[in-house]
Amino acid sequence: MSAPVYKVSPHPATPDPAAPDPAGPGTDLAPGPVTGEIVTAHRGGARRLDLDTYLAAHRPADPHDAARLAALAAAAGRYAESAQAAATTRKYDTGWAEFQAFCRQFGLDAGPPADVEVVALYLAQMALEGLAVSTQDGRLAAIRDRHLDAGYRSPTSDDRFKRIRDGVRRTHGVRADGKAPISLPLLAAMLTARTPGPRPADTASATDRLTWLGALRDRCLLTLGFFAATRRSELTALTVDHLQLDEQGLRVLIARSKRDQEGAGRIVDIPYAPPDLAWFCPVRHTLTWLDATGRRPHLHRPGQPRPGTVPLLSGLTRGAAVRTTALTDRAVADIVKAAATAAGQPTEIVANLAGHSLRAGFATAADAAHVPEQITARVLGHTGTTTSHYIRHTFDGTAHRAIYHSARSIDTGT
Repeated sequence: MSAPVYKVSPHPATPDPAAPDPAGPGTDLAPGPVTGEIVTAHRGGARRLDLDTYLAAHRPADPHDAARLAALAAAAGRYAESAQAAATTRKYDTGWAEFQAFCRQFGLDAGPPADVEVVALYLAQMALEGLAVSTQDGRLAAIRDRHLDAGYRSPTSDDRFKRIRDGVRRTHGVRADGKAPISLPLLAAMLTARTPGPRPADTASATDRLTWLGALRDRCLLTLGFFAATRRSELTALTVDHLQLDEQGLRVLIARSKRDQEGAGRIVDIPYAPPDLAWFCPVRHTLTWLDATGRRPHLHRPGQPRPGTVPLLSGLTRGAAVRTTALTDRAVADIVKAAATAAGQPTEIVANLAGHSLRAGFATAADAAHVPEQITARVLGHTGTTTSHYIRHTFDGTAHRAIYHSARSIDTGT
């Protein structure tokens, strides 16, 4: 018996609206034509309005009105570009490039539009190569995004493709272990390995000053990233005026996140650690870094705007100058790995650490300290009900104080 041949039907059955989209949650699709049938001829027809073309045919007689509408069209275009986070755009660009490379290898057309058969073959290769389901989903989401942007229905929405996708999940499973969490003893060892020592004199070599500043920054990054339980994109996006000093500690505004694309924001309260744990205190390490860089005056004060122009964490030049730009997401992972290596961790341990290990480490430590899950979820920004919309914010350091108490048992050798 010959293998079945898949052909695109010109009039497919209406897809089940309850069926999950293989590109992941939050990607609802309106009913549309099948793969390969164009929705509109120009780029962006399905998701972006061609306002320039529209205004060319609807230009007011008054030149001032025409100029005003042109300015509004430009503003609408900028808003359309802002609809997607920069990190998501980079992820989709990378995923689309991987799909194009696969198509070039076999002489297939990546489109858009791409035939559903081509995307099915690509999925099979990813599955046989052992790529994690999350990686597969990310690349399929990139294909979907590129098709919708060009005005086509995505081949990932084809019911026959979804059947293959379900088979991949059933055969290979969906479990993903993720990056290892940073434990409290490991965090303590990493901080010890990044001890800055006394401030170098102004006449000291650039190397000495660079080493000192790097240690201060890394201690701030490691402790704040851990206790604020941030994603690495959230950590690098922090500006100094996202932090407010309170008598009990720091209030950190996570202005925008992966699950908060519209910028409602969340606040994470981080209290001072007890005096005997000063070496472990994210508040003290953050303030020390800000003092050393002259950025402390930019801390937020109630009633003042947050211009967001001064990054919290920046790179350093070879001459020991602090850059004016923020660290990249990749730099967070590199600093975590470098600190673990300096702490004497074997290669196998370091390889399984990344920027996300700080966030995972906080959640793991909070669980070990018997912090109620709903409190930990509040720090991580995980919500399952609308109750949080009705809760007025009060300073809450319950999870952090429990972790500080657990940290007292760590022997640092000092």
